[in-house]
Amino acid sequence: MDTTVKLKKLRQLLKDQKAYAFIVPTNDPFQNEYRAAHDERLGWLTGFDGSSGLGIITLERAAVFVDGRYTLQVQQQIDTRLIEGLSVNQRDTWIEANIPANAIVLYDPWLFSYAELRAWQIRSQNTHFELKPTTSNPIDLIWPHQPSYSTEPGFIHPIIYAGSSFFEKSKKLAFFLAENKADALLIGNSESLNWLLNLRGYDLEFTPILNMYGLFYKDGTIDIFCDKRKVTPNMRETLEPHVTFNDVNDCQTFFQNLTRKKKIIFDNAKTPVALIALINNKRNTLIPMTDPCLALRSVKNETELNGFRQSHFRDGVALVTFLAWIAEEGAKGYITEIDAADYLEKCRNQQDLFHGLSFPSIAGFGANGAIVHYRPTLESNALIKADNLLLVDSGAQYFDGTTDVTRTIVIGKPSAEQRDRFTRVLKGHIALAQAVFPYGTCGAQLDTLARQYLWQAGLDYNHGTGHGVGSFLNVHEGLHGISRAGSRVFLEPGMIISNEPGYYKENAYGIRIESLVAVVQISEKTLDEQAKLGFETLTMAPIDRYLIQMNLLTVDEIEWINSYHAHVYELLSPHVSQKTLQWLKHATSSL
Repeated sequence: MDTTVKLKKLRQLLKDQKAYAFIVPTNDPFQNEYRAAHDERLGWLTGFDGSSGLGIITLERAAVFVDGRYTLQVQQQIDTRLIEGLSVNQRDTWIEANIPANAIVLYDPWLFSYAELRAWQIRSQNTHFELKPTTSNPIDLIWPHQPSYSTEPGFIHPIIYAGSSFFEKSKKLAFFLAENKADALLIGNSESLNWLLNLRGYDLEFTPILNMYGLFYKDGTIDIFCDKRKVTPNMRETLEPHVTFNDVNDCQTFFQNLTRKKKIIFDNAKTPVALIALINNKRNTLIPMTDPCLALRSVKNETELNGFRQSHFRDGVALVTFLAWIAEEGAKGYITEIDAADYLEKCRNQQDLFHGLSFPSIAGFGANGAIVHYRPTLESNALIKADNLLLVDSGAQYFDGTTDVTRTIVIGKPSAEQRDRFTRVLKGHIALAQAVFPYGTCGAQLDTLARQYLWQAGLDYNHGTGHGVGSFLNVHEGLHGISRAGSRVFLEPGMIISNEPGYYKENAYGIRIESLVAVVQISEKTLDEQAKLGFETLTMAPIDRYLIQMNLLTVDEIEWINSYHAHVYELLSPHVSQKTLQWLKHATSSL
């Protein structure tokens, strides 16, 4: 079914319901970033498959709104004769111009958080249209052969990897409820529940979780709502009677019969409107607060931190095996982007505790590398050849940690401009890696460190510099981050965050250097000053020496690169093949 037919069928459903427009977010009912194929509604309808976006389909026009990561990608994936690809900053202006007063605009309440709906309610008041929830998502009604959800059972994430049991974590949540004089916590985000219960599953391709909702009580017990067919005897034996497993289809009956006069906390940004509506009545008091699990799971315990180090060590073995291979074969003109991504996955698949990829691998050659979240397809799959840059952004899920790494390498000879841009990105990467800062510092205050050398040349990049990372969970996690808009959450020892400045020249090439780092304490607090924090670089993969313009580097920066490369060589060299070892020795030799 082509886009024209899909839009025609959707618009006919809108007419049947006397509606003018339908809002199509990328959200799923469990507030996940990566979604099951069943929930890829915006992708199926429009062709845009980015992790974040919003579609608005009216009886006359259609648009997909994206952030800076996807401005190039959306233009390539949608049919621009039928759908406009616009910046999210243009959304409100477009709505004012294209949705008339008193028009009915439909939305699926399972795909909107409470906070998102509130923002749309304000928008509807300003533009004078009427928001109306659907009982059935209209896209589901016109999507033939819509993929089914996974039927794979969940499993326990062992304490040897998690480092803390459900009972230990539940004590912290119970204390949180007591502090806030609340009876229960409604958790609408699956990742938080999987972390809390030490459960994992196969409901999503890249995030190893079991989709569920939960109601946690002040006595430390919890009611879980999931597909009960996925609950194994081992899960019950480990968690019952403190955890009661209910079928997700019983949500409505359960919440309607909930004991009166409960004070329930919920996260208005992480809970679907439809779930809140089931208990939003005069019998109970609902209190919007940030999900406390977000802060708790962002600070890794010692077991998790050691798991990150070990998983990055094994990931490093896979990465240098791949980099050695692409260095030898890349310029021969027979390898495609998909070939490169597949070979890297094969290298990872040979490592212990490998569970799968942590996101779709990005192997962007030349102009494709300028598309920030590019994913090679059969239509876009470019042949790798000299002379240009190959940007490879990839990651893996291991039972003891999650990885995310980007390296940009030259195939053939780089231009003077490419070496200049690469070195400026590298200088920003080093500046952030070497940062020393006091307690009470947030990522927004550090973002300039990574951009300063690009700014000196009048250049910049249109994405964040760092994101939190889960432990055998979502590769994007938490309230902390490094960006211009920036999270105001303080960085704390134990947090994992990415360091990934970049530069992108449209229709030419892309550059990004990304490593994961752990926030560590590097000095004790004294009477005169706060304790100092810094970063421990976890990722182990050489940085392409051929792309470095030496006269732009300081002595200190050269020493950092040499020290990093020496560390990579020392740890990885005993564990790679003789052929890879020869490449690694040269790739990590002193500048």
